[in-house]
Amino acid sequence: MKSEVVNKEPNAAVVSYENPWLEAAAETGNELGRLLKFVKGKYETGDDEVPEGTEYVAHIDQLVRGWVKFEDNKVVEQHLGKVADGFRIPARNELSDTDPEKWAKDGSEKPRDPWVAQWYLPLVNIESGELVTFVTGSKGGIRAIGMLCRVYGRKNRDGLLPIVALKTRSYKHQQYGRIETPDLPIVGWDGEPTASPTQPRIGDTAGDLNDQMPF
Repeated sequence: MKSEVVNKEPNAAVVSYENPWLEAAAETGNELGRLLKFVKGKYETGDDEVPEGTEYVAHIDQLVRGWVKFEDNKVVEQHLGKVADGFRIPARNELSDTDPEKWAKDGSEKPRDPWVAQWYLPLVNIESGELVTFVTGSKGGIRAIGMLCRVYGRKNRDGLLPIVALKTRSYKHQQYGRIETPDLPIVGWDGEPTASPTQPRIGDTAGDLNDQMPF
């Protein structure tokens, strides 16, 4: 099984990789780090809860997004690419399995789309230097990354990367009550002169992510 990443040019060659995200999806811990997820108001890596307020250097220049297809809770196909490379996310109707009548049922016996939109943001812990990858497909999670992109993209950052804290937002839903969503406020910039001398840098703690990311 291979994953395909479609380049931004329509006539460009398709690049294939041998399951670049499968181990990450299984949370076995590889060179991309464990997956960081937001589940029921908490940040978790596997079975470990990450305290709210934990700070990370957000490697926004390595942000990946696209579509992931699941069968029996396993990744079977992917269309993912870097935002920095201008990757164009295919429209849902450009992918396979467009007939809801043929979709598998979820726990409430409703057809469940096998394709899920997902975003992957590499993060490096300020204190430990541990690399994790925040993965989200929820509206709240995508909104949090989108706000980060908006600030980062406003001007040339000259290599500076945002430092974010893991926070939580909440709002009241008319039907479901209080809903909690992830929030990634910027609390500083990695590489600024005011940064602590002991603050880990991307290149010192996790290697060059350009070499580690599969895109």
